[in-house]
Amino acid sequence: MNGSSYERELANILSGDPAIVGRYAKRAMIHPDGVEIMINHPFFIVRAAGSLGADLIALRDDVSLIIEVKSSSRDSLTFSESSGQRQEQAERLVRMSERAGLFLTYAYRIKNTKEDPWRLFCLGKEPEGSMRFIYRLLPRPAVTSGGNYKLTWKDGFKLSSFLSYVNQE
Repeated sequence: MNGSSYERELANILSGDPAIVGRYAKRAMIHPDGVEIMINHPFFIVRAAGSLGADLIALRDDVSLIIEVKSSSRDSLTFSESSGQRQEQAERLVRMSERAGLFLTYAYRIKNTKEDPWRLFCLGKEPEGSMRFIYRLLPRPAVTSGGNYKLTWKDGFKLSSFLSYVNQE
């Protein structure tokens, strides 16, 4: 699978696609009740991949997420790679998100793992309102000595745990 395949996978999980949610739930060991909630209370997803914006916009009730999707077979991803383009993109997306009173969410998908492959991180300043609780839940990426962001998969917040949190009744 390539990067855009992982964007579609995450979009389908968040939008409640029964087949994709079912496969993801088995891997992430989500209780059947949680699966039903994910399917019956989906996010509205807009894919914006390939533009100057983030990869996905996820909206539901009072949850608004600007999501940039990254994938790798390695357990960490340093933004100084790719001639610094990742770092520049992150800084630009943080500025845009903050202007709208939001924060940027990174969804990091590691390949070839038997557990929940998705981890979430956030960047930007703490927002007002109910999104503040989600912001406080998600870890920030590490920063290298050169000032670049670094996603370390094991330090992220499991997508399954995040979905459990936002699907509480």
